[in-house]
Order: sequence, then structure tokens, then C-alpha cells
Amino acid sequence: MRRQELENFLKTQTPNATLLYGDGVFWIQHYASQIAKQTTQPENISKFYFGEYDYALVLSLLGQSSLFGDRTLVILKIDKKISKKELQALVKATQSNTDNFLLIEFYHNEARTSGEYSKDCKEMASAFNGAGAIEVRFFKPSLQESQLILAQKAKEHQLQISGQTLTYLLNLQNGDLGIALKELEKFSHYNHQITHKDIDALCSSLGNLEFDDLLKALLEKKQVLPIYAQLEEEGLDEMELLNAIASYFYRLFVIFAHMRISGNIDLKEILGYIPPRHIAERYTREASSLREWQYQHIFEALLDWRLAIFAGKGKALNAIIALNKLQEILR
Repeated sequence: MRRQELENFLKTQTPNATLLYGDGVFWIQHYASQIAKQTTQPENISKFYFGEYDYALVLSLLGQSSLFGDRTLVILKIDKKISKKELQALVKATQSNTDNFLLIEFYHNEARTSGEYSKDCKEMASAFNGAGAIEVRFFKPSLQESQLILAQKAKEHQLQISGQTLTYLLNLQNGDLGIALKELEKFSHYNHQITHKDIDALCSSLGNLEFDDLLKALLEKKQVLPIYAQLEEEGLDEMELLNAIASYFYRLFVIFAHMRISGNIDLKEILGYIPPRHIAERYTREASSLREWQYQHIFEALLDWRLAIFAGKGKALNAIIALNKLQEILR
């Protein structure tokens, strides 16, 4: 099943067993939230994150009947394949007791190649058949889809913001629509036109001197851990640091890709706005200094970092490992 089919399906039905997977992390999270709200109340939901999955416990939960006739939902957020045999048993449990529901969000673990992840998805999806069971593959939202969703959210909040400024916000968040939507909520009480300066003030840490120093140190192959230690002392949130680094390299990659394809540089066309001259020169210089394989490995390292944060692993260790990886890639 594809996204539009799911959209139509949910208008009239609620699936008993659902597998959401693919490259569209935003869509996976969006529809997981929608299905959960459509299924039952929050107090009737049991969640298992990544390594917390316990087959026997989940099967037991899905096999129980509520004394009060409530619907029970089990949500699994995983990045490792569950065997087809186990999945078939879990799906069967929801079909035997239709007041119990299963929702699986299956994310790509960067330790596995795209081909391996695709194979895992296909195997897991084959277990979702029969009454009430669906599997849905998602693709990353296109730029146009992301811009449209941001515009709709801005309209809901009655925000005064141009399409160009929304694109600027999206670029700052590495094209991550989910994060951009959360950042947009910060302006829900603004009663004036939102500008790039407003976005920079509330959504970007690029104005932080130490952070700018950290980026320069990375790209100039200098020591970054002392700078990170200073940022940590100042109380910088780890996810904020990750998002800021990711958005910066994403911006460089967009410029790099445009130069490779068109042979010229038009930053207004690439970024949706014209940065100051010294910033434009810096972007161009840094974007062209990296190779395609370096960009690929940089984004893989950043995704590993993000998954480690979601899994609740040690804060300081996450950042140190990721920064060391980035330094190795940039050498």
C-alpha cells in the first residue's frame, strides 16, 4: 500500500495490524500518530522502543482481553528486522482478538545498506496479510510536499510568513519536515510578518560564536572536542547541535549538487534566498571542497547520531563519537 491509499483507507477503517516503513521518516511518524489517535486512548497504548522489543511480552499483551472492553494498542519503534514467524504470530493475535491492535514503525538502521533494509522490509511486509492487516511504504516528502505542508500549518496558526521564508526554515532544518513543523510552532503567537531574522533568532544556532567555531574547525580539520566541551557547558541541547550541524552540511550539499548538475551557482534559486556576500562566498568555497562520497558518509554519521539519541543512549558519548566520525570523513 502507498501513502494515498492509506489516506483513503483511514477515512473509513482502522487497521488491526500495521507496518509502516521506508525512507519517509516524517510520514511514518505522522501516520503512526494518526493511527494511534484513531485506535484508542493514550492510557491504553504500550510502547516499545528499538532494543526494548520482547516477543513474548508483546504476544501476551495482544492475546489479553480487556475487562472493560477497551481497545489495546501496542506500538513498536524498531530498526532491526523481526522474523516473519514472530510477525505472523503477532498479526494472528490481533485477528483473533479484534480489540487489540499492533502498530510497527520500522526505520532504516544505517548499519545496514539500503538494499538490506529493502529486503528486510519486504520480508516483514509479507507477514501483514489477511483481515485488518496492512503494510505501507513511504518515500521522503518532496520539496513541494514539504512546502505545502508548512504553508498549511502556517495558515492553521494564522501566521504571516512568505513561502520563501518557509523554504529558508526548511533549509535550516536539513530539509527535515518534522523538525521544521515543530520550529514553526514557536511563532504561533506572532502577530507580525515573520522574517529570516526571526527564524535565525528562534530556530538557528548559527549565530552562536562557539558553534560557528566548531563548524570551521570541522571543515578546516582542527580540534573540535574542546569547542564541543564549551558548548556543553553552556547547556546546548544535543539535538539542537545535531540539527544545526546537519542543516549546515545539507545546505552545502544542495549547493554542491546544483554546481554538479548545472555548472553554475545561483544561491537564490538553490536556497530560496540570497545570503550576504561573505556568507555566500563561504558556502560556495566549503561546498566545492567536499566530494560526493564525503557528503554521503557525513549524512550516514549524522543519522546514526540521531538514532542513538532516539534510543536514549549516553548523551556525551553520542556527540563525541559523531564528531570523531565527521573529522575522519573530512580528512
